[in-house]
Amino acid sequence: MTVSFSVTEVRNALRCPRIFTLGRMQGRQVNFPVTASSLGAAFHRIVGAFSATAGDAATWLSRVPEGASEDVIARALTPLVLDRAADEIARTPTYASMPAEVDDLAEALRELARYIARELTTLGGRPSDALTHFLGRSELDVDDTIDIGDGAVVLLNGRLDALHQRAGSSVDLVEYKLTPESNEGLDRAQVALYRCLLRESLAIEAEPVVLRFQPKLTVTRLAADAADALVEHRLLPLVRDMAAWVTGAAEVPGPEQPDLCPSCPVRAACAASYPDYLACRDQPPAGARRPLPDVNGISVLPAAPHAGSATQSSEEDRSGREEADKLRTAIEHSYRSQGVAATAGDAKIGPTIISFEVRAQRGSIKRVDQSAEDVVHRLEAELGAHANYRKDGGLRRLEVARRIPRKVLLKALLDRDEAFLREKPGRFVVGEDVAGSVLHGDLSDPSACHVLVGGATASGKSVLLRAIIASLAHFHAPEAIRFTLIDPKRVSFTRFRTTLGAHLAHPLCYDVEQAIEILEGLVHEMEERYQAFEATGCEDLDAYNEEASAREPFARHVVVVDEFADLLALKAHREAFLNVVQRLCAKARAAGIHLILATQRPDAKTVPGVIKTNLVGRIALRVPDAVASQIVIGQKGAERLLGRGDLYADFGNGPVRAQGAFLEGG
Repeated sequence: MTVSFSVTEVRNALRCPRIFTLGRMQGRQVNFPVTASSLGAAFHRIVGAFSATAGDAATWLSRVPEGASEDVIARALTPLVLDRAADEIARTPTYASMPAEVDDLAEALRELARYIARELTTLGGRPSDALTHFLGRSELDVDDTIDIGDGAVVLLNGRLDALHQRAGSSVDLVEYKLTPESNEGLDRAQVALYRCLLRESLAIEAEPVVLRFQPKLTVTRLAADAADALVEHRLLPLVRDMAAWVTGAAEVPGPEQPDLCPSCPVRAACAASYPDYLACRDQPPAGARRPLPDVNGISVLPAAPHAGSATQSSEEDRSGREEADKLRTAIEHSYRSQGVAATAGDAKIGPTIISFEVRAQRGSIKRVDQSAEDVVHRLEAELGAHANYRKDGGLRRLEVARRIPRKVLLKALLDRDEAFLREKPGRFVVGEDVAGSVLHGDLSDPSACHVLVGGATASGKSVLLRAIIASLAHFHAPEAIRFTLIDPKRVSFTRFRTTLGAHLAHPLCYDVEQAIEILEGLVHEMEERYQAFEATGCEDLDAYNEEASAREPFARHVVVVDEFADLLALKAHREAFLNVVQRLCAKARAAGIHLILATQRPDAKTVPGVIKTNLVGRIALRVPDAVASQIVIGQKGAERLLGRGDLYADFGNGPVRAQGAFLEGG
């Protein structure tokens, strides 16, 4: 008996044996949705076209002299790669509505050009000759047969992205990835398996390499012996199991990762084919602890998790206290070395930042200010600590980035803030502030009823939005809160299609025309709600619902848009979109309709004054410059944030620094 598997199917089976098996039963390859650039396929096509025309590129590079620097070669290569991108974009008009994604694609291609330039400098000689040598083969088919015993054979096949010829006879087996780092284990397995197939089918020994673009490049190399061990001890046994699963000779287990089931595209088929209870598949969406009817129709509330299972709290943060003690000593020593008598007061130990109030023991605070820059430089040079000195009214503070940040898990914050969140729909969690307290907001509060979120690529914007959405829904049923999720990038909210399906007022929305139609419908709903309020003498949603015993209450309705700048890209729709957003921002709060608008380009064109004025709640993650910081948070400083969820939030009482919450599996 011979059975054939692709490398992609092996990758799927690593995630979940059942999704692989169900795909085979349905005669198709089923892939998990992943948070990745929607232009990943375009990236591969562009790079493939560039590699196929390496001769033309080498001719262009012939003007670059031998011994040229990496920067010079990169400047020559970049236009060649971007020309291929321009051809790709010109053939697909829909890219015009995805400017943020296209920007990321262009930056990933620039990163690739820099990587190639760096490799060419190691080869030496003329860059044109080195390029021809370096770009070996791309989109290469490989396969091998594996004897699995009892006369059975597996034909394993796949197509690797590229081979790069390095100095001497060294060869890199390269896979390009635009998927997040959470997939690194799968990516390592994939390139390790390709190494095995390449050796067996073409007798080429190659070092596996993963080039990950997000859009900045990270390079992961696998040692040959580690890759071979992974194949021998993990992947080949898996292939043998896969053969048994498709023939029905063995029971198919569920996934090892419990967070996969909510977003699984064949979840219903899994429940039908494998009816035995599987907690991660059969529990309610998002693990919400709102009341749920049991089989007898009686509402029950799942038990709260034990507090000890939560993320390490600030009170237990031993490593943070130890680091704070070292920093305090270094700060005071640095001031003394300049002849300034200053003390660093009690530390506020947050998950990302340790904050000290700096006081003058004697003399003027002016000398403390004058010496602050030198203290910051010394902390960087001596401890590798990134610090920021700022004036906070009459106080002076040194904020120092922690050497090892403490992850802030949403689950722990939900447990800590349960009483506040459960009391009323519309309350949400943002993260944990520098004092270790939960930072939350309330959409029913006039100072946070609509929220502007700004943050550059890799700032943690989409991660934060998912955490806010999950916290809004966690304690409240669909009849209390509903969502409209608008996702021009098509990747930010995919998971919520299943985990919060009952809460969604509409299917996930991707394009501007549909978004405008939905928002105009909400304007009509807003007016109808105000008519109902007038008829009953109520001022707002809360008052109406409190008296709604004889009628159906209204649910709060939250519209979340990730990258609304993409919806403004087409001039034909820009004015209509801004007009409907302005109407909702100006009037919808009391009706219980709220907007959370996020962008990675918070400039005056994207956030015009008429919109900015009514987006009263503000969250700024790291932004490109001080101008963008001023637009989002009303002051400079967000351009110096650390990224990955480090933020300022202002819900009416001034900016508060915090670390955004992380939704596990999200």
